[in-house]
Amino acid sequence: MPILKNLPGKLKGGKGNRPPGELILGRMSLNLNPFDEEERGEENESGLLDRGSPVSERNPFEEEEENEVNEERRSIGGHNSPLRGTLERIRTVSPLKTLGKLGKGLRFSGRHKGDNSPSPRRPSELTSPLEKDKRKTIRRSSEELVSLLRLSGKRKESLPNGDLSFGDKESLDGDKRRMSFLKMVRGSKIKRDSPVEKVAQEGEEEKVEEKPEVKPKEPLSVLEILQLVTKRDLFLADTHILELERECEETGLSGGQGVPSAGGVEEVNSPCKDGGRRKAKDVELLYEALQKELWSVVHESLRSPNPGLILQLVVKVIEQEEDADQEWMHKEKGALGSRPRQLKNKWKEAIGEAANGCLPQPNEAQSGQLAAYMGLLRSRMVEDLGAARRNVVSFYPEQFSAFSVYLQSYHQAVARRLRELTSSPLPITDIYSLLDWLHNSYDREVLVPVSLTITINRSQLGPLLPAETVEKLEQDCINSVKTKVTTELSKVLDEEERRWTESLHIEEYQSTLASIVIKRLQVDLDKSASINRDLGSGVAQCCLTGLADFLYSFQRKVEFFHEKQAETGQMGDGYISRTIALVNCCPAFRGFVQRCAQCEPVECEEAMRRANSSLDKIVNQGVKVLTDMLFEQIKPYFDKLVKRKWLNNTEAFETIEGTIKTHFKKFRRMESPPYQTLVGDLHRRVLTEYLRALMRGRIICTSLKMRKRMASRLREEGQQLKVLFKELDSGCSWLDSAVPHLSEIILLEDTPSIQMEVGVLVREYPDIRKKHISAILNIRGMMRQMERQEILNIVKDFENSDSLTQLSRDRALFSEVPVTSEVHCLNLGLSRLALTTSSCFSFIRPQRNRTPPRPSLDDQL
Repeated sequence: MPILKNLPGKLKGGKGNRPPGELILGRMSLNLNPFDEEERGEENESGLLDRGSPVSERNPFEEEEENEVNEERRSIGGHNSPLRGTLERIRTVSPLKTLGKLGKGLRFSGRHKGDNSPSPRRPSELTSPLEKDKRKTIRRSSEELVSLLRLSGKRKESLPNGDLSFGDKESLDGDKRRMSFLKMVRGSKIKRDSPVEKVAQEGEEEKVEEKPEVKPKEPLSVLEILQLVTKRDLFLADTHILELERECEETGLSGGQGVPSAGGVEEVNSPCKDGGRRKAKDVELLYEALQKELWSVVHESLRSPNPGLILQLVVKVIEQEEDADQEWMHKEKGALGSRPRQLKNKWKEAIGEAANGCLPQPNEAQSGQLAAYMGLLRSRMVEDLGAARRNVVSFYPEQFSAFSVYLQSYHQAVARRLRELTSSPLPITDIYSLLDWLHNSYDREVLVPVSLTITINRSQLGPLLPAETVEKLEQDCINSVKTKVTTELSKVLDEEERRWTESLHIEEYQSTLASIVIKRLQVDLDKSASINRDLGSGVAQCCLTGLADFLYSFQRKVEFFHEKQAETGQMGDGYISRTIALVNCCPAFRGFVQRCAQCEPVECEEAMRRANSSLDKIVNQGVKVLTDMLFEQIKPYFDKLVKRKWLNNTEAFETIEGTIKTHFKKFRRMESPPYQTLVGDLHRRVLTEYLRALMRGRIICTSLKMRKRMASRLREEGQQLKVLFKELDSGCSWLDSAVPHLSEIILLEDTPSIQMEVGVLVREYPDIRKKHISAILNIRGMMRQMERQEILNIVKDFENSDSLTQLSRDRALFSEVPVTSEVHCLNLGLSRLALTTSSCFSFIRPQRNRTPPRPSLDDQL
């Protein structure tokens, strides 16, 4: 910097009492920038006036010119002149230090703005030489740099958009003086150096060459560290922050001692203590900014295509901070403050915050559409975990367990959302979706795909929801099923009952009742069974219990319907179709009851029994109604069977067969197995009526020709009945052999053959009795008691055997066939015996008067 000595003459009229050759720099403070006066403007006018000189008379540049001349004269005679010290100070002072001192001067002048007291002393005058040496290595505080930024901001504001604009008169005057000063400085640069200056500069260069000065490295300021943070030079920034923190700790250790002031008085609350507080505050602010950048890097790493370099810096910072925490713990400095930053734990928290921000929020889930929201959760979690595995995890050390941290963070974020969702009541569809996601989807669609690529420890994740919450949700499902069975299904049954009477004129063979009820309950069964076995069993048991009550109500309404129709006598086609429709509901209900009972057979046994009992009563009542309606038409024709006219006339049997076929055109609309019940019941009832007509004994064969004729007719009609019910898909084929066996007994001649046939008949139909065989023997015309007894003993032997004790009612036929001709046949046999005896005696006695022969009994019959 050139020494100002030749200034224009207009600046020399202020003060002429200075000794000649005095340098300007001798009186100017190196701690103040000449621009400081220009910035203050009129703020320092009062200070100048207090010194006793008007503003127009005290020109600082004139004083400096005189000082410059004086210093030149003094420097000629000696090597260690004040000029050399001034130049050395100017040369060694850093621009940033000068700016810092400038900021201090600005703040100092600002405190005394508007005061009437004399201008304060310069900081260099208030500071002891010891403090001056110490300040050479002190870190610039954040307040100095903030003041500098404010000053530069003011200067920038004075030139908006490159145009000169002046706010007021003071700024205009200051700018003019600054421009004049700059012109003078430029003018002085053009002039050649004086011999004195050359000598001083040469001596200075020689000194520098002989003894090169090693400058100590100055620590970075707070603002410079903050700039490193914003530029994401994170590791270097953290290193400087740690240095600043150590300085703060040292200040805290020595902060209890008083610092002597300029007047020699010890001040406990000295600027040193305030500086320590400011440093501590700066450290906290820098750590806050550093962590903000660290966690921003962590948040952006999942979406960044190449986050490796910046993530490595993050890892280094965390490791460095962890080491600092350990060092602090070993020194046992806990009493001095809470040093442990625990950046590793905060790193985990940052990943948790990132996970929480990436996943959809609970308010996005709409009522009844929770399944869609859970699908979004699943897809986002799988996508982010895949990105973490591909882009992030490889840059973390193994001891960080980075993927486990990411997985745990996303797991906890999902758990928080589920807890928030379950804090309020949910519809039943959402409950099923949530439970299915908890028990199945989360494990199957999230954890299993992740575990295929990297090993995870599921036990460390924990449950998404507490066990109490899950049990409450499952109980809500069961309660919903109970409500549905008791309220909704009751309304459905009432509506169905109204339709029964209103649609009798319409032939409807199917009812929608079973499908509606089963469909509503099947939804709950399928969803609960797909979630887990326990919930499925609970819902199934609840469904079965409620369904048993529903079917009992259904049975009572069906009985009331039939009773009402029997009273009114409306037995038309509409009634038949409605009866078949009601019966057709039972197979579907029975199958649904069995499916419900498979989950818990023991617990559901009683409910299953009650449900099946109600269904059996509905089916049996429907079958009875239909068979009764059929027999009302064919029963009169059974009375015409097994008579003399029947041997030659087949009209009665053909009418029975035709009527059955006609009715079964409608009866076939009945579903199985109720249809099998209907056909089997009708098959047995027809055979029972046929055998009842045979057992009446209205025909007695007196000749072989007549027996053959009757046996042939029985075989023909038995075969026709067999074919008929085979076409009707009857499952009671065991009934078909009864009539043929009876016809054989009538036709056979020798007693052993008859005994064998009777034995076969008794084996196939254990319920047959001696009275039935005796009636057949009467129809055959067997009058010899010895032969009859031999044949009847076969039946007696079978009756005494144990095979008849366990006879099922389903295999019973003759037990429902009464015998009405047994007494008549016995009386007829005794009369025939009497007639034979009397005829024998008539041949022994002498014939007297011949009487006309009496007609035989067969002719009378």
